[in-house]
Amino acid sequence: MNEKEKKPTRNDRAKWTVLLLLLMILILGTVALVAALQRENRIKNVVEIVVSTENSGEGVGLTIDPNAGSGQMYGTDNTAEQDVAISGRRSITIPANKKEITVDFYNPKENAGAYYLTFELRLGDDSKQGYEVLYTSGLLEPGKHIEQITLSRALEKGTYDAIVHIQPYRMNDEKTLTNNADIKTRLIVN
Repeated sequence: MNEKEKKPTRNDRAKWTVLLLLLMILILGTVALVAALQRENRIKNVVEIVVSTENSGEGVGLTIDPNAGSGQMYGTDNTAEQDVAISGRRSITIPANKKEITVDFYNPKENAGAYYLTFELRLGDDSKQGYEVLYTSGLLEPGKHIEQITLSRALEKGTYDAIVHIQPYRMNDEKTLTNNADIKTRLIVN
C-alpha cells in the first residue's frame, strides 16, 4: 500500500471530530456574544423619561405611548382636552470644542392649539442643583423645530450623561406651566 491509499485511522477520526467540535463551540460562542451585545445595545437605546409635577398641582401626566414611535410620548392634561406630545432622542452627537451646534428639538404638530414647549439641555454635575444648563430655548410653537443652538460653553471629546428638560406651556394668555419631563440622553461629543 502506498501512502496515498492509507485509510484514516481511529486516531485521525478522533482528531477531526475534536476539531469539528471546537469549531462548532467557537461558532456558537460568537453567535451568543453577538446576541448579547445586540440585547445590551437595545437596552441602552431605551429613552428614559422622568416626569415632574414641580410646576403645577394638576396638569399633565406624561406617559410613554408605544404606538407614538421611537422617542415620542403622550400625556394627559386633566385641565385640557388635548394630550401633550413630546419627542425625545436617545443620544445627541455634537462636535468637540464648538459652541454653535446642530440639534433637533421639536414641538410635535399634535400639540397644535394647545401647548408651546421650551427645551433645556442639562449636563449632570456636582453643584447644589445637580446639573449645568448648557442651553435654554424660548417658547416653541407646535410643528416647529430648533436646529441651531449656542451652548454656554464648548465641550471636550467624550460621552456625557445629559438631560433634555422639556417644559410644556398652555397656549393661553398667561402661558400657564404644566408638568414637565426630563428625558435622559447621551451627549456624544466627537
